[in-house]
Amino acid sequence: MTTFSLGQKWASMITESDAPDVPIIGANLSPQPSAEEFNLFLVELARSDTAREMARRKWISPVTSSLKDRITERSSALFEFFSDMRSPGLAHAMFKGRRASARRPLMDEIATTAWIAYVTSVAGSQQNSAPFDATRIDDAFVQHLASLSSLDDGPKRALDAVQSIGIHVVIESGLPGMSVDGVSLHDEHVGPVLAMTLRHDRLDNFWFTLLHEIGHICLHLRHPGDAVFVDSEDEENEGSEVEAEANAFAKDGLIPRDVWLRSDAHRRGDEASVLDLARKLGIHPAIVAGRLRFERRDYRMFPDLIGIGQVRSLIFGD
Repeated sequence: MTTFSLGQKWASMITESDAPDVPIIGANLSPQPSAEEFNLFLVELARSDTAREMARRKWISPVTSSLKDRITERSSALFEFFSDMRSPGLAHAMFKGRRASARRPLMDEIATTAWIAYVTSVAGSQQNSAPFDATRIDDAFVQHLASLSSLDDGPKRALDAVQSIGIHVVIESGLPGMSVDGVSLHDEHVGPVLAMTLRHDRLDNFWFTLLHEIGHICLHLRHPGDAVFVDSEDEENEGSEVEAEANAFAKDGLIPRDVWLRSDAHRRGDEASVLDLARKLGIHPAIVAGRLRFERRDYRMFPDLIGIGQVRSLIFGD
C-alpha cells in the first residue's frame, strides 16, 4: 500500500463537499497525494481486512453484490463512515509512548480512528445510572475495584462499578491493523468513555488497562476536551508525562507502592511470594504476577497465574 498521511485541509479540499470535515490523524509534512492517488487509495483500503471486518460488523453497509461493485461501494461506504465522525478529538489521538516524530502505519491509524468513532457512538447510546462525578474516583473506589479482582466474576463487577459513577464502558474487539488495549476520552455530548479491546485475553492485562484508563479519566479527562488517549502495552513509554501518571495511578492503585517495595514478591519474585502478597492484599495473583513480568521484562514467568483466556468468559459468559 502507498504510504502517506492526509492533512485535514487537503482532505477537505479534495472532497469539494459541504459535508463536515473528515477527521484525520497523523498529519505530516510529506508531499500530499493527488486526487487520483487518493481515489486509488480508497479502492485499496476497501480491499483490506480492516474494511472487510467493518462491513462484517455492519459498521459500513456496501449495497451491491458483484466483486467489482462491492469494492466500489465499500470505498464509498468508508468515506461516508469517516465523514460522519463528528468528534474533533479523534483528529488528535495520543498514542501511548510514541514520539511526536514517529509515523504510525496508515492502516493502524485508519483502523484505530474507525474503532474510536464506533465505540464513542456505542457509548452515546448507553444510559448510565448516574451523572459523571470525578470526585468519586477516590482511593476507596480504586481499592474497591482492586478487591473485586479476587472474585470469580470480578471483571464484570468492576465494569459495572465504573459505569455506576457515570463513565461509559464499551468492550469491542479491535479491527485488523490495530494494536490497542484501551482508549479513554471525554466527549462533550457523550461524557467520559472507557473502551477496551481485550486483545490480550488475560486477567493481568485487563486489570492494569482498566485502572490505567480510569487514571486518564481521573487525572487528565475530568472535563470534556479533544484529548483521546489510545494505549497499548506493546509500546514503550518514553517521554510522556501523562502516560507515566496513568501508569503510576494503575500500579499504585492495584498494589500500593510502599507495600510493593517491601514485599518478598518484589525482592524474590518467586511463585510462593506472588501468591502470598496477593492473599495479603485480597487481589488476584495475576495482578502481582503481571507486575513482575513487566518490571523484569520476562514474559515467560508465571504462565499459569496470569489468567490466560479468562477475561471474555468472565464478562460475557462464553
